[in-house]
Formats: sequence, C-alpha cells, structure tokens
Amino acid sequence: MNKDLKKFILFLIGSIIVAFTISYSYSAYQSHEKGKDIDKVKTTFNFENTDKKVEDVKEESGDPQEVWQEQRLGALESLGYAKVDIRPFYKRIYDKLTGKKVYNYKSIDDETKKVVVEVKDNKIIENFFNGDKPTTRQELVSNDDFTSYDLKSYDLDTMTVTTFKDVLNNDTYLNTKNGIIEYEDGKTIEFTHQNGAMNGPAVENLPNGDKIKFVFANNKRVGEAEKLYKNGDREIFIYGENNQKNGSSIYYFANGDLEETTYVNGVLQGAAKYVYKDGAVEHYEYKDGKRIED
Repeated sequence: MNKDLKKFILFLIGSIIVAFTISYSYSAYQSHEKGKDIDKVKTTFNFENTDKKVEDVKEESGDPQEVWQEQRLGALESLGYAKVDIRPFYKRIYDKLTGKKVYNYKSIDDETKKVVVEVKDNKIIENFFNGDKPTTRQELVSNDDFTSYDLKSYDLDTMTVTTFKDVLNNDTYLNTKNGIIEYEDGKTIEFTHQNGAMNGPAVENLPNGDKIKFVFANNKRVGEAEKLYKNGDREIFIYGENNQKNGSSIYYFANGDLEETTYVNGVLQGAAKYVYKDGAVEHYEYKDGKRIED
C-alpha cells in the first residue's frame, strides 16, 4: 500500500476518534451542568422526592421523537427485558457518525433470549433472538409527529408477516385500523385491530381462491362465519373458543342443494340432513367426519 495512503487512512481514523471523544465529552459536560442546575432548583424550592413528576413533565413536553423512542424501549422492559451495554467501542463510534442508536437487551428470566434494537429517526427495528437463532424481527415506523406508528412483525420460524397499521402509541385509546397477516404459501388474513389485539371483522384469503369471512375477539375466531368457495358453493358455520368449527353448519351448493350438519371441534359429528333443490330430503349421520347411512 502507498505510504501516503497509509498516512491518510491513519490520520482519518485518528480524526474520527478525536471528534467522537470531543463530542462525547462535551455531551457529558452539558449533562453534568444541567444536572447541577436542576439540583439547585430542587434545593431552592424543596422539590425533594419529585423525580417522578419531573419525568412526567419531560415526557409530556419533551421532543416527541425522543418520547416515542423511550416509550418503545420502555415497552421492552415491561416484557421482562433489561438493557445491557455490550456494544464494542468501534461500533459505538460508527453509530455516532451514522446517527443510529443501538441497544442490547437480555431477558431477566432467561439470558438466552436477547433483543437488539436499532433506532434512527422515525424507525425502530427490534431483532429477537433465542440464543444465536433469530426468531422475530419487528419494524416500527412512526408518522410525522410521532403520535402513531405502523408495526410490521416477521415471524422467522413460520415465515409469516403481520402488519398493524396505525397502532397509536400502545393503544392508549380505542382504535380500529386495517392489518394483514401474510403467509409463505400465499394465504393472507385481513383484520381490524382494537386495543393491541385483533378484534372485529376479518377475511381469510386462501391460495386456491376460497375465502372465509369471520370475526376476531382478542385474537380468537368467534361466532358465525361464512366460507365462500371459488366454485360458487358457500358454508355458514360457527367458530368455538378453540378457533375450530363448533355447532351447526349449513352448506349451500351452487346447484341449489344444501346440507345441514354439526361440527364438534372441527369434525363432523351426529345427525345430518341433505335437502335437494327439488325438495327431497335425505337423513343420515356423521361419525368422526365420516358419513354413516341409515
């Protein structure tokens, strides 16, 4: 390598380190002086034991971007994760130059569970690990005034992607916006969310063109649902608490016939009736999903 080029690279690296050191030292000095001023005010007005109030005021009147970022980091701590400082010095220099903040978290109950958080501008990326294996990646993107954000979650085990639109800061008030779950095989579920969970009308779009219209209640399928088949058939049935068909069902054939059946935990059981479009009726039974003739 050319001698002059070597000198230039060493000079550049040295300059970066010096700039970072000066910037860090000045920031620390400012924080120290600000802390001294706050202590003076607290001493003068006897504001002892009011740290919580000071934090509340800061949260309400501080920079919206910082407030939003702190809320998200606080959400991780509420899930049982604690921040650990294990990022190498040279990486912290790089973060400072790029304007990115990187935080490392470990589960308090299980140290094999870790989260690496990247924060920059209006975007937060949370990478979850079980040991060295990545399990989930979450991308949060706020709107312009940081009063709301979109959440996209990648389940790396099942290869599904779930998108929540307009989460509205930890759902501090009721909201209903569209979301979607995308599966590797092409299946999708379009849903509405309220209070941080899937609640309300939803549609499951199957890869073969069939679709199911149903209702979510706290992430569970409940109540009456309708399956629309690509060939023109349709079925009205009921979801039980276990996300399976439970109770009476009516299957309408495209040719005008219909079948009345009963499901128990997703399996056809008991008496059934087939009604032809000309009015003729046929009675029979199902046992463990198989039809038994009279």
